[in-house]
Amino acid sequence: MSADSVLAGRTALLLRDPARAADTVARLAGRGASAAVCRLIDFELPADTADLDGGLRRLLAGEFDWLVLTSVNTVAALGLRARALGVELRIPASTLVAVVGEATARAVQGLGAAVDFMPAHDHSARGMLAEWERLRSGKPARAFMPQADIASSTLRDGLAARGWAAQVVTAYRTVPAPADPGRALHPAAPDPWLPEGSYLLDREQLPGAIGRLDAVFFPSPSTVDQFLNLVPAPAAHLALVAIGDSTAARLRARGIEPTATAAFPTPEGLIGAWEQSRRAAPRPPT
Repeated sequence: MSADSVLAGRTALLLRDPARAADTVARLAGRGASAAVCRLIDFELPADTADLDGGLRRLLAGEFDWLVLTSVNTVAALGLRARALGVELRIPASTLVAVVGEATARAVQGLGAAVDFMPAHDHSARGMLAEWERLRSGKPARAFMPQADIASSTLRDGLAARGWAAQVVTAYRTVPAPADPGRALHPAAPDPWLPEGSYLLDREQLPGAIGRLDAVFFPSPSTVDQFLNLVPAPAAHLALVAIGDSTAARLRARGIEPTATAAFPTPEGLIGAWEQSRRAAPRPPT
């Protein structure tokens, strides 16, 4: 435990799948902090996968210049549909791959493919548009962009403005947890081991647990909505930490100013944003 951590003795609420929260929980423990983990949203394939399947077949046939991926969940959805269709999800060597961030890059590399573009500074659709040199200076290309049902139009509009022909399809839906087992992107996993002091919460327990929490980590705009449906007026003592500008904007649209915004969608990005907000907070009079 870090002896001088401003997070020591505090508890953050992680609004995500407990299995995917394990790294963040461990890093909080290293700073002497604890975590409460509550999954509010889940992900499932669309009821009608015809558009997704059609785009996947075109991808595997090498018909696209670029595959554009803005979520690791999209890679999972492509894998599920490839297995359902009886084909191997292997990205053709002629197709370049653009990803939004490190988690998606690792998922692509797990398929044996290379990542040809990832923004270095802003892991968001806006960052992709700003930093993608081939998009700004190259000739228009054909792109396949499977995405979430609630994805913003930022990247789609940016590609169109540069003359790219993008096939945009819904790869998965964001739903209140748990997802339909028949369409879930991720199989149900056993509850993970958590360090002493950290614990799991059901959504029904969340409103009554707010008084024991010091911060809430929001990984996406949809978690903002789900949380505020359960806790419409967060207590003033809570630090509200958002991943990225779109999540921060959703908080503001709901009338709440985020305490901090993490520039990178990583455990260190979130924890660092909370830590900096704590260091900047005025000290109580002695």
